[in-house]
Amino acid sequence: MMHLLWWRRLFALLLLGIAGIVGFDRAAPQIRVLWNEGFPALVWPARGDFVQIDGVPQRAIAWGDLPDAAKLRLSQTQGRTLLVDQAGMPLRGVFRDMSPNDRLNSYSLVKSLIGVLVVKVVSDGHIADLDQSLQRFLGSEAPDIRIGQALLMQSNLVLTGEPPKGDQSKSTDDADFSPFGAVARLHAFGPEHLFKRLQPAAGPSGVFHYQSVNTALLGAVLEQVHKAPLHQILSDQIWKPAGAATAFWRAYPNTDRASPYCCLYARPVDWLRVGRFLLDNGSEHDPFLSPDLWRAWLLPQLTPQVRKQGAYGWHIRHDVFDRPGAAMSGPFAYMLGHGGQVVYLIPDQDMVVVRFGGQMQLLHSTVYELVKKP
Repeated sequence: MMHLLWWRRLFALLLLGIAGIVGFDRAAPQIRVLWNEGFPALVWPARGDFVQIDGVPQRAIAWGDLPDAAKLRLSQTQGRTLLVDQAGMPLRGVFRDMSPNDRLNSYSLVKSLIGVLVVKVVSDGHIADLDQSLQRFLGSEAPDIRIGQALLMQSNLVLTGEPPKGDQSKSTDDADFSPFGAVARLHAFGPEHLFKRLQPAAGPSGVFHYQSVNTALLGAVLEQVHKAPLHQILSDQIWKPAGAATAFWRAYPNTDRASPYCCLYARPVDWLRVGRFLLDNGSEHDPFLSPDLWRAWLLPQLTPQVRKQGAYGWHIRHDVFDRPGAAMSGPFAYMLGHGGQVVYLIPDQDMVVVRFGGQMQLLHSTVYELVKKP
């Protein structure tokens, strides 16, 4: 009898455990996805689902050397590669603990490509302007914000119905990440999973909040406008025209839809080619953007103080070189990814710089050390 009672208790505990796991999976199914995929790896191949970005055939590159000071700073910050494309000079670069053909994770660098693709649909006349409502393209269940707000990270989106936790106005901010929160659900299932509960917070508009959900929504708009998957849009409009090689883009699990805000695995030299393509605005005979929109994207009208403090534009960042006695000066734009992935676009020097690594490197010194003082 005691033996039977013990087995009944054990069976009851087992049932409770199974019920708890099932209930937990229903309440937070993104946990299982995050556990299976893990944190996005720096080097390809990586765990998860991916779509392919078609590129073009490549030739080997004979890389020129970089100044010793630049190579030293790269090594001191766990950098893997630093590449330079400056008009009138051969390509220069250094690779540490990697092959030139290794594909590295873009992390948030790819956000800037989504941003400029959105600007292009305006330039090409597919969208009248950036004041268009997101709902016009994604339906009435989508958040009631303008495309331009999402492009500037000023939509201030929150997930309604969440239990109170700190500042609810930051519930979808990347910095407020929780495996139980909105960013984790976005990463696991895509923005449509959140539509009914994703709304702009009450209060003043025009406040910057870094939220990957903005980029995810813009990616969905691009797919609706072009009636094509995002990886094909990127391949056709930027990747192949820039001369980049085949790459791989993380997809929402069990789908063929790329996650627009993160995790494009490509060779650093392909980012150098993409940067050159965007800095040149495509080609003279086939411009990527209209001249006014290209300038608004790359060199917007900003006060010197705002630019010096660092400003976030249309999914790209802005700053200025203003160190006295330095060999370069003037405004520049840059794309930025987790852990120190940076693509600099420097119009005054007709120069593109790509840096990948394990941690951040000083923004200005990275480039100052690539040139000699006058």
